[in-house]
Amino acid sequence: MVNDISCSEVDRKGIKTILVPTDFSEPSDVALQIAIDLAKQQSAKIHLLHVLRFRQAEDKIEMMQRQIAKFPEAKSVEIVLEIRKGKIHEEILNAQTEKNADLVVIARHNKTGSLLTYFRSVTEQVKKKAQCSVLVVGA
Repeated sequence: MVNDISCSEVDRKGIKTILVPTDFSEPSDVALQIAIDLAKQQSAKIHLLHVLRFRQAEDKIEMMQRQIAKFPEAKSVEIVLEIRKGKIHEEILNAQTEKNADLVVIARHNKTGSLLTYFRSVTEQVKKKAQCSVLVVGA
């Protein structure tokens, strides 16, 4: 379910680069599925991003590959995997600028709990500060 679109309208020339932050949750899967569909329609590239706060990155690339494997149609889309360390919303915004993303597709977490409240605030920070359109989706 698409919940929200913020920032400016996507450039009329189309979408060339889509940034999809992931935490490997079900809502992140929904965001990735929507991004894959948009990328296929627009011949766009996806940057799948995971930001580490505390843990090591050892198995995260494999987790990203498994997440992509859930969507057979992803084989027809160029997907670049990236792991960063730092404050999650800051690294998402940095990646958006560096990759010159036309669109960020990010999950909204609707459940309660301190960690989920944190992720919800990440989504809100990205919506407010991104220099491109942001599509917020929920599972």
